[in-house]
Amino acid sequence: MAPMPDPLVFLHVGDLHLTKPEARNAGDFREILRQIDGIAPKTAFDFVYLPGDLAEDGCAAQYRILTDALAAHPHLPVRLIPGDHDRQFGRMDDFRAFYADLAASRTVPAPTEWDLDRPPEHVAPDAEVWPVETVPHYCACEDIRGVRCLFVDIVSPGYGRKGIGLDFRLGREQTLWLNERIGEAVDEKIPVAVFMHAYPDDLREPDERLDIGGLFFEAGVRLVEMGHTHYNELAHDGHTLYAAARSVGQNEDGSVGYAVAALDGPVTSWRFKALDRAWPFVLITSPADRRVATRPATAENTGLERDAQGRIRVRAVVLSDVDPRYVHARAGTGAWHRMTRVSDRVYEVWLPWPREARTIQVEAVHPDWTGHGPDFVDTDVIAPVTEFDGPDVVALIPDKPGSDVPNIGAWTQKGVRGDQLGPNRNGRKW
Repeated sequence: MAPMPDPLVFLHVGDLHLTKPEARNAGDFREILRQIDGIAPKTAFDFVYLPGDLAEDGCAAQYRILTDALAAHPHLPVRLIPGDHDRQFGRMDDFRAFYADLAASRTVPAPTEWDLDRPPEHVAPDAEVWPVETVPHYCACEDIRGVRCLFVDIVSPGYGRKGIGLDFRLGREQTLWLNERIGEAVDEKIPVAVFMHAYPDDLREPDERLDIGGLFFEAGVRLVEMGHTHYNELAHDGHTLYAAARSVGQNEDGSVGYAVAALDGPVTSWRFKALDRAWPFVLITSPADRRVATRPATAENTGLERDAQGRIRVRAVVLSDVDPRYVHARAGTGAWHRMTRVSDRVYEVWLPWPREARTIQVEAVHPDWTGHGPDFVDTDVIAPVTEFDGPDVVALIPDKPGSDVPNIGAWTQKGVRGDQLGPNRNGRKW
């Protein structure tokens, strides 16, 4: 079969909630950036994503911590959006100043200004006519590695304040923009990944919740990558994988770290990298695991097409500070087969696929591995689709599209505990 292009690969560093330079979360963030900037080669991933809630109180002194941390890694590609804590006191002046300084020193998308009907504090909430205000939206549309990446701002259009509660919104202009960009991608058969702070079901207006969740499902958006939950979570509705990564700043979910996600052909994959785990790190990017495979499941859209010898193509991204000593794969408990590096970010092998096999395992070994112990060796395991759907099978739109209802629960191999410990579900109030 023809060679496949490189996948989109990004690293997701969860909500920072920065407070003071000497705080533990600030130190953890600096160490995460140092580790990421040590990945070799530098082209092994496309960008680092920060999903909002950068500063605990949205104030200038807290953004200075972020500015200084990023300045130590000037060539690290970064994409970021605001979260509700970046509007903690009903304004975003300090966030906007921080973003303007960031744009002066590295390449980030410029905000888009749109007019919104929004009531300032001196206007009664039940007023029939709300004044129009021009509001910068920190959204962007970029096509990266053949994937349409849409960064969506659900905070700037809101007008919430601390103590009032969440106020996630899109607004009319941003909703139209989002519909148009996704519609163009569907027409051009371009896969779509959306980056936002929270699930669409967390939007304040019920109509927006249903409109956006339904849009993502019908358009077959491949991935929606989010923060806000504070815990690792994967939810899959048959079309779209919703993925949230644990917070760096308010963490009850386990070791601090960052998520690694990839879109490789028709397959979407995701796994959490703990900061305290030594290199290397492995993410199987094809075939798809049955828990996150697109429905209807076919050989083509699960990455399980066979070659003339009945073998399947297994692909993996391996992140490390140096080239691994070797990377190999096996089906079930079968023999190991050495994988070949086919680009700066992908290892590949054509693997015999016996009928009784139920798992695929990829293992990478660091040159420093001594031959025993868990450090300097890493393994990813998936359970691929073993039975394909018939032609009449379709994925049904869920009752609450764009929500965590179809979450897949615990998946420890991917770093997902499934207990939803965080301030928005079952954890501390912070």
